[in-house]
Amino acid sequence: MHHHHISQTATRALDRWRYLAFEGLAWSRVRARPRNLDVVENFTAAYRRSATELARVRAFSPDKRLADFIEQGVATAHFAVHRRKRPTMREAVEGALFGVPAAVRRLWKYHALSLLVTVLTTVISFTAVTWAPETYYLFVDRGLAGGRDPSASREFLAEGLGPQDTPLDVDLLFSGFLFTHNTKVAFLCFAWGFVLGLPTIYLLVKNGLMLGAFLGLFFSKGLGVEAVAWLGPHGVPEIGAIILCGGAGMAIGHRLLNPGNLPRRRALTKTAMDACIVALGCVPLLMSAGVIEGIFRQSHAGLGLRYGLMAVMLVICTGWLFFVRRRAA
Repeated sequence: MHHHHISQTATRALDRWRYLAFEGLAWSRVRARPRNLDVVENFTAAYRRSATELARVRAFSPDKRLADFIEQGVATAHFAVHRRKRPTMREAVEGALFGVPAAVRRLWKYHALSLLVTVLTTVISFTAVTWAPETYYLFVDRGLAGGRDPSASREFLAEGLGPQDTPLDVDLLFSGFLFTHNTKVAFLCFAWGFVLGLPTIYLLVKNGLMLGAFLGLFFSKGLGVEAVAWLGPHGVPEIGAIILCGGAGMAIGHRLLNPGNLPRRRALTKTAMDACIVALGCVPLLMSAGVIEGIFRQSHAGLGLRYGLMAVMLVICTGWLFFVRRRAA
């Protein structure tokens, strides 16, 4: 009789753990909703009881497989019970609109450092190329230059800045290629932060040196105003995104080295969360840069229009990232 009672209790417990695992899996799905209150109460009661049984089995039972089986059911049920509500479209838009600038402001010191690295390296290579044109090849890969080098004539360089009569599908293809390339550079700056941020700094330096060398070349040939007009409209969101991703990468690298007064894991999680939000916020910047670059860059637009668009992009980007704040409720 006693033996029969034990086996009945064991069977009931086994059924409960199985029920917990299957129901937990079903309710972990995004759109799953329980039918009525009874179902919810039965499930949460089974969850609480199984959690207690799990502790007992872990402490007293030699059967590791049984403990693992219960743990799996309890973990699945825990996820279902404490599942977060799916964000609405409005919440997602508000998160992007206000969450990204807030994260940027929290990491502002790293973004300032990233900007400083970019500006300094740009000034160094610009000065070098203006004074000694042969140094150009130290900063720009011959393959990337595409004939735009100190040996090129002013006419050839000016032609590259002017309108190119290419069909729309070629422009779109080019814009897609540039978006992919710049996204890769930006996200590498971010991702390499996990290697103490050193490759991030290297990429920022390389990018700044290349930018300065290109500008130095055009300024030395008397095409500075045209070069800035050509680069500016898409350069603002593009270089901005690379600087922000660089800052995010450096923040992660610094947290790895120096967690401050928090435990390393918590400090890193907190900083990585902000860094990821910043990196995601760079996607619209890079997309707008890709569109402007592919369609607008080689168009017949005059200098005034190009400088106007550059100013508009500057106002929009800095306004969004540094001045948009959620009003206190």
